[in-house]
Amino acid sequence: QRVTEFLGELVGTPFPNGEEGSAQLRAAHQDAQLMSEQMRNAWLDFLAAEAAARPVLLVLEDLHWGDFATVRFIDAALRDRGDLPWMVLALARPEVFDVFPKLWAERQHVQEIRLKELGKKAGERLVRQVLGDRAGPDTIERLVRQADGNAFYLEELIRAAAADNGGALPQTVLAMVESRLAQLPLEARAVLRAASVFGEVCWQGGVATLLGDAMAPDAVGDWLTRLVDQEVLAIRPGGRFPGERELVFRHALFREGAYETLTDDDRRSAHRLAGDWLEQHGETEPMVLAGHAERGGDPARAARCYLRGAEQAFHVLDLPVTLARVALGLACEPAPEVRLALLGMRCEVSLQDLQDPDAAMVAAEELLRTAPRGSTPWAQALSAFYQAAVVTGRIPELLAAIELIRDVQPAPEASGRMALACAFAIGLSDMIGRVAQASELEAQLVTTVRPTRDGDPVARFWWTLMLAGRSSHAHDDPWAALQHAEESHAIFEVIGGERNFLASHLYRGTNLSYLGAFEAAVHALERIATGDATFGMGSSHRRFTLAWVRADMSTLDGTLDGTLDAAREIAQALRDHGCTHRVPLDEGRGRWALAEVLRRRGDPGEAERELLPALALLIPLEQPGARATLAAIRLAQGRAADALATAEDAAARATAMGGAGMFRGAFIRLIHAEALHETGAHEAARRAIAVARARLLAIADRIPDPAYRRSFLENVPENARTLALARAWLA
Repeated sequence: QRVTEFLGELVGTPFPNGEEGSAQLRAAHQDAQLMSEQMRNAWLDFLAAEAAARPVLLVLEDLHWGDFATVRFIDAALRDRGDLPWMVLALARPEVFDVFPKLWAERQHVQEIRLKELGKKAGERLVRQVLGDRAGPDTIERLVRQADGNAFYLEELIRAAAADNGGALPQTVLAMVESRLAQLPLEARAVLRAASVFGEVCWQGGVATLLGDAMAPDAVGDWLTRLVDQEVLAIRPGGRFPGERELVFRHALFREGAYETLTDDDRRSAHRLAGDWLEQHGETEPMVLAGHAERGGDPARAARCYLRGAEQAFHVLDLPVTLARVALGLACEPAPEVRLALLGMRCEVSLQDLQDPDAAMVAAEELLRTAPRGSTPWAQALSAFYQAAVVTGRIPELLAAIELIRDVQPAPEASGRMALACAFAIGLSDMIGRVAQASELEAQLVTTVRPTRDGDPVARFWWTLMLAGRSSHAHDDPWAALQHAEESHAIFEVIGGERNFLASHLYRGTNLSYLGAFEAAVHALERIATGDATFGMGSSHRRFTLAWVRADMSTLDGTLDGTLDAAREIAQALRDHGCTHRVPLDEGRGRWALAEVLRRRGDPGEAERELLPALALLIPLEQPGARATLAAIRLAQGRAADALATAEDAAARATAMGGAGMFRGAFIRLIHAEALHETGAHEAARRAIAVARARLLAIADRIPDPAYRRSFLENVPENARTLALARAWLA
């Protein structure tokens, strides 16, 4: 109270000029010194009285915001009352030493304890403990990165995340950051604001460009050096852009705090300049450029960058990221040609991911209406429409769409996509049981779509892959199918692409299995397990073929336990995946493969229970093979008449279609002959096995390699048994 009254009188009393004023000022200063001494003594007497009664703990919170008088009083107590049972605990941020250099350094029993940064694992554990299931991996990583080891920052950030504030920094953290920034000179703050526009990493030339005439380039460099000395920024050796000094914010919160001080207009103009500067200096990351363009108020440019980002993500089959970038680009209301390209990328994703065929249909239908016929987006839409129509059971619409491709002349830049669309049209015609019609379409499109060796390698890749997929079941030529698969892999070595790698190995492994080269087939198929989630309708093909190969291997080597157990595990996983994700084709193929495993294990009853539901799920192309499995199961059950009826149904379906999926033609012919024999129709059985043998040897005659010809005839169980029965029945 006395100090307040004195200061009030001091401020309210003007001192006269001259000697009289100086005398009054000296007197006031002496009074203030006297009062300060009295207060210091009073403080020491108070501390002595308290400490005489009981030990005293004095806590000073946030001492970096403290005043000199308090620090001096504590210093006096440490000096004059050090023999008393008392302790002072002062808590402060590191900048306390900027305000109070050598704080109490001359006093005994003073210990400085610097808290280490909170470790990454400890920070992640804290976030998970507080937020629980609400904290996904991305949220945890973001919060720990922003806190940068500061436990208080992390606590405040967790509170903000729990309140679902959309990622904005809490006011308490911002206040601390802003208080630190406020201590910097005006020029330093201007430099930091410009640097913050680039993100957590900036470049001296870029900062100078953003500041423009407001600060000379040399001055920008000097201030950046000072900010490095003050540990606000750090220099990163070996920067991305030659000749440019690269710097990084030591703490993400400093960057965000500086960025928050920019006005909306400043941000827009700064981001436009930053995007231009980065592009001129060779920035190739489209998402970086897209962010600057969008924040800079240039949505058209942002949409183009998002399109490049989507294409980049799709190249490595990161499908969720591709979809997210497509959505960002579409939200920018892009120009028509960019919108078509973005929708085309949406269709590309749908070819790998069957989870949302209806959404794929919407994008495809818009493109088929609006994109130029024969263009890349139009071809992308056609492929997506074909697959979605099959998955959703819209077969009449599929047939109508297939007709669209017959008279279209592809644009030069769209030849690869059009070849893929043609491959889809032919392959899906096969799948719905129109193998003969697909072969006619293949012959017709040879003159308009089939690329030459000198043409577009992407177009040649997809055309070759289509032949690798259907030469076996449509033309009874697994050797040619393998050669096409090998050619597609050679083309992949030129064009690259994760999807292309998966596709070439899928068909190579499949055709190796048809030729009885089981070890090589397993090697090819097991190395592309990532395709199970990213290869669209082909995703179940790998697991189905691998399960069947494992089952065939068990028959070949006579060890039913190990290889059959592996086959059963693969088939069950495929079935369960189809059930869980509601993909009927996956479930049907999984049940069919599992039924084959159970049949070979000697459990026909359980095999039948798996197979019967599969018949309602499998595509028409695979119905003959699955019904042949059912006939074999009924033979094992002693139901010869039922087996014969089922085998005849399977054979009739295969004949009507012009082939049998999964190259099960030999299997169908074998089971039909066995069923005839079991019903007592021995003469018919001999005729059937003779036809089966002749067909088998005709296929083998097309295999020039003796080793593959031998493995085809001896390793594939139905082939070996066909020859054995022919020898027994036909002498």
